[in-house]
Amino acid sequence: VARIVAELLQALGYLKRGHLVETDRAGLVAPYVGQTAIKTQEVVQSAIGGMLFVDEAYALVKDVKDSFGREALDTLIKLVEDHRDQL
Repeated sequence: VARIVAELLQALGYLKRGHLVETDRAGLVAPYVGQTAIKTQEVVQSAIGGMLFVDEAYALVKDVKDSFGREALDTLIKLVEDHRDQL
């Protein structure tokens, strides 16, 4: 369904390329401190001009002590806001 929506938005002129980048927690959260923001930035950059779909986004932050998930979520929110006209 997400691919169809991306293609539709591209046909309507809302997206330049209309491609879909699908990811999940594993695609955004790195195993080492300081790498999560970089990994999240790479995923968002690959979606510029298209649509980013985060599967099971509710699982990004597992609990209040999950600093890796929190870093991914914080980075994701900032980047989506910065590139709102391109995603």
